[in-house]
Amino acid sequence: MESSASNRLLARASDDDNVLGVVHSGSRGRGLYVTEQSDWDYFVLVRELRGEYPSEHGDRVEYSEITLERLADPPEWARPALLSVDLLLDKTGEVATALQDATTVDPATAGEPLDGYVNMYYRSAKNARVGLELASLLDAQESIPWFLQFVFNVHGRVRPYNKWLEWELREHPLPVEVDLELLRRIATTGAIPAQQSLFREAERLARDAGLAAVIDGWEPDVAWLRGA
Repeated sequence: MESSASNRLLARASDDDNVLGVVHSGSRGRGLYVTEQSDWDYFVLVRELRGEYPSEHGDRVEYSEITLERLADPPEWARPALLSVDLLLDKTGEVATALQDATTVDPATAGEPLDGYVNMYYRSAKNARVGLELASLLDAQESIPWFLQFVFNVHGRVRPYNKWLEWELREHPLPVEVDLELLRRIATTGAIPAQQSLFREAERLARDAGLAAVIDGWEPDVAWLRGA
């Protein structure tokens, strides 16, 4: 079904002057984690939205008809869907450029998720200090997405969906190692020593990236957050 769905779409899109390109996304687009329940997801890049490639969520084959402008500047929640996709058709070269724009992050934006990470870790540590174990664990878990957002942003990368995190780090490594076992320990136990270790790693990376002001903004508690 996959090849026939792609072939039919490509044949139609190739003859359609309104279509600029076709992108195959999702598990089948990457060829990984594919099951019998996996659907076929395609972005159809058009000059003008006309609704000529209709589908609904849950259809076996789903089409998302979008413009180049929307592809290049999607909502934040949608950016991870554009990582490691299969570009099936690009009539003008503009689709590849738009994909590059959509999956490139300004490292200057890393300050906000860094601050969010420190905030949730600080709350977790404070709750642990007064014996609020569940609150501390939940805050520890909430700190992890902020930490990952910071690490990817500071390297100009889009943070992948959790499903693709291990694959992305393996296939497209960051310049720094992300200790997934440490993240697992924090997510499952909220252990303060593990969180202190993660904070020290985040602080080193932040200072190397010129984001010392974000860390220093948490004074006079920085030494305490380090575990000193």
